[in-house]
Amino acid sequence: MDRANESLAAPVVLIWATTGALLAAAVLIAAFRHPISGKTAASLDLSVLVLAAPAFWMASFPAGMGLADAFAISGGDHAPGGRVLYAVSAASLVALIAVAARRNR
Repeated sequence: MDRANESLAAPVVLIWATTGALLAAAVLIAAFRHPISGKTAASLDLSVLVLAAPAFWMASFPAGMGLADAFAISGGDHAPGGRVLYAVSAASLVALIAVAARRNR
């Protein structure tokens, strides 16, 4: 990839992974320090999970494009973990909608 002047953009991926973990930790710390309800904590955690798939796509896009340009491949995500993340994110969106609908009743 170096010869093709392409990069895997590792710092972007590390920032993505760190940001997700820090957001989840912030929700946990806020739940312990401030009297928030369980539904609020669940909504915040579900929101972090919902945003995981789009953030994963944005973080992995530069690496995929670098691989595609350097080796004339598709550069798409073929990792089984990526599909799991998309499924968890979609399920979290459904659960977040359910929690919000129940909260509004």
